[in-house]
Amino acid sequence: MNYSRSDQISIIKSITLRDGDSKTLDCPFCLGRKKFTISKIDGRTIWNCYKASCTIRGAYNTGRSISAIKNKMNGEVANLDRKIKPIPSVLTSVDNNECAVEYLKSVNSYDAFKMGLVSLSYDPASNRVLYFTHGGKGAVGRCLDNRKPKWMSYGDTQDGVQVGNTKHAVLVEDAASACSVVRVPGLTGYAMLGTNLTAPIKMRVRHFSCVTIILDNDASSKALRIAKALQLHTDVRVRLTKRDLKWLDRPELEELIGHEY
Repeated sequence: MNYSRSDQISIIKSITLRDGDSKTLDCPFCLGRKKFTISKIDGRTIWNCYKASCTIRGAYNTGRSISAIKNKMNGEVANLDRKIKPIPSVLTSVDNNECAVEYLKSVNSYDAFKMGLVSLSYDPASNRVLYFTHGGKGAVGRCLDNRKPKWMSYGDTQDGVQVGNTKHAVLVEDAASACSVVRVPGLTGYAMLGTNLTAPIKMRVRHFSCVTIILDNDASSKALRIAKALQLHTDVRVRLTKRDLKWLDRPELEELIGHEY
């Protein structure tokens, strides 16, 4: 379910916080257990869900209390450390695990891996396949069994997952879909890991000569906002679909993206 900014703020206001407080809670939006952080710092309330499939995050000005104003006048600056789950220290090749290979083939990610277009690893401790972000500073892991959450974020994932290096980028939500896209020659898949365009992704995407944004029909307003943010710097197209790109075969992808690529 998509929540507007006003809907998010309405729910956020029901959570009691004092100046300087920071809490980790079950996400009130996606219900992810202990994945939601909220803090009140320097007159701002900031919240974020770290479940990979949840796009809830934001901030709004709440005003400083008298004590916060005094601290500001005294030159005291409150720091908010972002909680990041570290990338697992023990990883192995996905080729060493039959289930990992089977999963990657089922979601059309294995070809991109074998072509060297995406960095993947297997985490034996959590039984997850990890898709690494551009630069390798972060990753998103998909579990291969029934444990929850299905997707987990590690490290800094703001760069998204870029698969390929052509002049035409196809901007999608998830890493598996980005891998699926590159089966069409001439295309680069770029996973935003959600439906929000981060500043690092925006900077990188501007270097492509053409960008096709493909999101679910329900995210049409977000797709148009992303297109507006990019259109001054590159040729931007928008496609809306109910079909999941990671399940599509190559002719279906070509039909959805358009033959003019």
